[in-house]
Amino acid sequence: MSKLRVKNFGPISAGFDSADGFIEFKKCTIFIGDQGTGKSTVAKIFSVCSWLEKSFFRGDYDIGAFEVTDFEELCRNQLLETSFNKDTELEYIGTAYHFLYKDSLFVVRELRGTINSYLRPKIMYIPSERNILSVVKNVEELDNIPPMLRLLRRRYLQASEYLKGSGEFNLPLSGYKAFVNKSSGETFIHDEKTDSLVPLICASSGLQSIVPSSLVTDYLASLSSVNMLEKIRILNDKNYEQLKRALESESSKSELERYVTSGISKSISDKSLAEIKAAANKFTNACFINIVEEPEQNLFPDSQMRNVYFLISAANRNESNSIVITTHSPYILSDITLAAKAFDLLEKGVPKERLGKIVPIDSLLDGKKLVVYETQRNGSITKLDSYDNLPSDENLLNRAMAEGNEVFADFIDLEQEFCV
Repeated sequence: MSKLRVKNFGPISAGFDSADGFIEFKKCTIFIGDQGTGKSTVAKIFSVCSWLEKSFFRGDYDIGAFEVTDFEELCRNQLLETSFNKDTELEYIGTAYHFLYKDSLFVVRELRGTINSYLRPKIMYIPSERNILSVVKNVEELDNIPPMLRLLRRRYLQASEYLKGSGEFNLPLSGYKAFVNKSSGETFIHDEKTDSLVPLICASSGLQSIVPSSLVTDYLASLSSVNMLEKIRILNDKNYEQLKRALESESSKSELERYVTSGISKSISDKSLAEIKAAANKFTNACFINIVEEPEQNLFPDSQMRNVYFLISAANRNESNSIVITTHSPYILSDITLAAKAFDLLEKGVPKERLGKIVPIDSLLDGKKLVVYETQRNGSITKLDSYDNLPSDENLLNRAMAEGNEVFADFIDLEQEFCV
């Protein structure tokens, strides 16, 4: 798993308070905390470093020619340019590369002992500003649209094209489907209760938030689960030509071209198949890293539950997939805890059929692969304690709910003192 150390960057001053400052990213990594304390900052810099590691692996950059200004420009794409100061320290240890930003210098080191086990990921950052994609047509034509929103828009259009047949997509909400008109590109919401079709721009804010998030997530998770040859068939022209040049055998090249044209895998010999698969590791994505800001956005608690279970199920489609979530919602954290508890009970022998009536079986989450961090107002980051691989109830979100109950209890005391 990748590790990240952040210090004196944006609202994060001291950084993580243990493990030499390194935040570990697991199958499911959650960041909770007050607004402005750095949840998104950590998620964004992780996305930048993950993408940069992938870029070095596929040969987009020359280590010797990569400058500190190149790294800072990549951070600008995530609107992190104001987060740097003279004392900023950023350190990322992945599977293939080690990055260190310190004293306004950037150093890259290849991890030769582990680079062969690197699984090239598809990385998607789904920002909280995603609603704009649902309410503004041709949003990519607007000035000053953040690059991450432009990328989400492109993935949204690709996902819409990927829909087969009627163009319908079952949303992770009860009674709703999304329908994409492929001729106009416009998205509609089908309300099964009223059997009505409403343009997404006229739908509720919760639907406007969840449609781009879930459609893109489902699309990229689906691509992560197809076999290598199918992934080759959907490569863009540039990567396909790079793959062919990487093949040494002329027979492998010709057999690959024949397969891409016909789609018949039997046309490839075992020898050529082995060479093609080995070369394709550099040009095809083996897994999916999904980074989602505030999946609870504008959603009722029951809908938050359905959404987070959907996100976990998408991560579960490939053993190497992972998800990073930033959230203010105690319901999201509670639902993730339930998914981990259900996994624990399954391991202990509780019948799958009984558990599936409570939590969808494809949404179960191994608690050992779950970690929750709290960003603090003082610029530090702490890790939530876990008990039996479940996040502790002693956390910021639960404390916020408890404070409301305590205030109400104070009102009851006042009522009894003055009104009875």
